[in-house]
Amino acid sequence: MSSTRPWKSTALRLWRVVLLAAVVFAIRRSHQPSALELTVERVRDFFPAAAVLTPQGGMQAVKDESGITLGHVMQTSPEADDIIGYAGPTNTLIALDSRGKVLGLRILHSSDTTDHVAEVVGERAFFKQFTNKKAAEMANMPVDAVSGATLTSSAIAEGVLRRLGKSATTSLRFPDAITLDEVKKLEPTAAKLRESKAHPGSQEVLDAKGAVIALAVRTAPSSDGVVGYKGPSDTFMLMDAAGSTLRGIALRRSYDNEAYVGYVTGDTAFLKTFDGMTTEKIASIDFNAAGVEGVSGATQTSYGVAEGLRVRSQALLKEREAKRGWWALIRWRWQDTGHVAVILAAFVMAFTPMRGRAWCRHLHHALLVAYGGFVAGEMLSQGLLAGWAAHGTPWRNVHGLVLLAAVALLGPVFTGKQLYCHHICPHGALQQLLAKRLPWQWSPSKRMDAFFSKLPFVLLAFVLMSVAFALPVDLNALEPFDAYLFRVAGWASIVIAIAGLLWSLITPLAYCRYGCPTGALFKLLRFTGDADRFGTRDWLAAACIVMVLLFAPG
Repeated sequence: MSSTRPWKSTALRLWRVVLLAAVVFAIRRSHQPSALELTVERVRDFFPAAAVLTPQGGMQAVKDESGITLGHVMQTSPEADDIIGYAGPTNTLIALDSRGKVLGLRILHSSDTTDHVAEVVGERAFFKQFTNKKAAEMANMPVDAVSGATLTSSAIAEGVLRRLGKSATTSLRFPDAITLDEVKKLEPTAAKLRESKAHPGSQEVLDAKGAVIALAVRTAPSSDGVVGYKGPSDTFMLMDAAGSTLRGIALRRSYDNEAYVGYVTGDTAFLKTFDGMTTEKIASIDFNAAGVEGVSGATQTSYGVAEGLRVRSQALLKEREAKRGWWALIRWRWQDTGHVAVILAAFVMAFTPMRGRAWCRHLHHALLVAYGGFVAGEMLSQGLLAGWAAHGTPWRNVHGLVLLAAVALLGPVFTGKQLYCHHICPHGALQQLLAKRLPWQWSPSKRMDAFFSKLPFVLLAFVLMSVAFALPVDLNALEPFDAYLFRVAGWASIVIAIAGLLWSLITPLAYCRYGCPTGALFKLLRFTGDADRFGTRDWLAAACIVMVLLFAPG
């Protein structure tokens, strides 16, 4: 009989992990982010004379009734859908004037928590720091986040900067991308073009077998500010597959004098001047020292083309430097260090005799309340976990919080202990500090206890249905955790927090036992040894998941 127990315990653990994965899959399937359809009415705050929107180079041109372009608009979705704030991504409208400067921003839709988004919306200075700047000016701009909604505002800022960075590869003066026919004039074996991930705005050149044989680069928009005789030019640069050596160039379009442009395109010697040069050499070239001669009769125009090549080569080098290892994506915060310390302390309290010493427990609980609740203010909740399930985890920005969630979710499965509820949660710690502080205590009857104990699981099922079926429910209003950040907390969270703490004075851990859906989730995952078995909760959880998979949109 005992030989079957390891198999049963393994199967039970696996079952609960599969249930957790199925929940994430079901929620993720029902949340497919997409950009909104922009209308003239949506942009009139920025362009009062707007009459029509027309697609142009990955954004939309805003035109008046006479067809004059007033500016451009774009939205951060879907390019920034993977940038998660506190609980989800935000789609932001970006309005640019005719010179490419930011007129203003507006949140179109956010999957983040309502309270955090409201705090950002109310902070006008946050949005003003982007106005009157071009994309290039914001490449290394330090962003001032909104106090009390740091993760949400930082994610919005990152999405805006990413979208503007992508727009920086789109020229308003030369909106047309390189075509396969253009490439074939310099590379006859070209069969297909594919957008380059390493060099935004450039395209990989593939042969008939699908092998990358070259890189198609154009100088615009990097060269849009380089004026020859009368205006800028856009030049096609055919690079080797690695983008390190120039193989040939062709002038695509120019705002310069038509006759001068003709002189340049007809001078084969000038067009071959840079052939075989590396990107580094072109980026740092001294035209006089290198003996680069302008085209007779079109000197300024030809030097404008040459300067455009140099400017674009410098941009290529910056793109190459940006291709760093995964460790470059790590953005470690002081809160992450604190979360790691909290996790280590939890393991000490859970697996050493320290938990049996009252002074040590009280000190640990007090530190959890002070740091986790009021200083860091980052606690696991249904709003947070549901947002991550729907949109992904912000592993690049909040490593410590993601690690905290991993310990909370997997700890009950593999250790049989409620590590988060008993040794990490600030609200639980505060309830333990308040336990039995009053002489009069009240314990519910067995029937009442059985009834109240089911409420957290009912709430948990309600949360799953709300998220899967996109019901208009503020999940943070179901729990008290936002109350510790009272600047952004809603009244519902504050009331639940106060009521739960008052109840805990006469009934130890009242909220944890009778009201916490997040704690219920961890209880569902808990494995307590040989006495644990497939139970009603397991089957009801599976039934809820099946219902979501069958009937939820997605």
